[in-house]
Amino acid sequence: MHICWRLEMMSTIDTAVPEGARVAARVLLFDEKQRILLLEAEIAPGSHRFWLMPGGGKEPGETFEGAAQRELYEETGLLLPVHHWVWTRRHIFPWQGRTLDQYERFFVARVENPHIEPGCPDGYILGHRWWDVREIQESKAEFAPRRLGALLPAIVRGEYPDSPIDCGV
Repeated sequence: MHICWRLEMMSTIDTAVPEGARVAARVLLFDEKQRILLLEAEIAPGSHRFWLMPGGGKEPGETFEGAAQRELYEETGLLLPVHHWVWTRRHIFPWQGRTLDQYERFFVARVENPHIEPGCPDGYILGHRWWDVREIQESKAEFAPRRLGALLPAIVRGEYPDSPIDCGV
């Protein structure tokens, strides 16, 4: 049995978060070969599948960075610092029979050993894979965000925006 680890929560106020939106944090996790870890998701059995970064909802009183670290730990077993808030997005989409309005922030983390052991995976996650940029750009798979292949090269080179950019749906 796995026990989910929790970071110490810190109080934060963020006026940039859209009112009424569910807030979440995601992590662009790169290994030593500059590959990114993506999780394969399926909203409901037999529905379409897509790939996304580790992450999830921010808990009350938790910072975005703290949520990113906690979610990364729960979904990969890796306790890593997160850096560089690089992207943001607001996405309104159908989720398990209802409409979800979600605001996300994306952070960067790096790991030397690409071995992961999910501790508390979400039920809609089917598996994981390390992808290089070229594979994403050539793939017919669906990625979230959709422009992932176009946005990743700068991040892989360590070229982070001065201010976070909207990565789109």
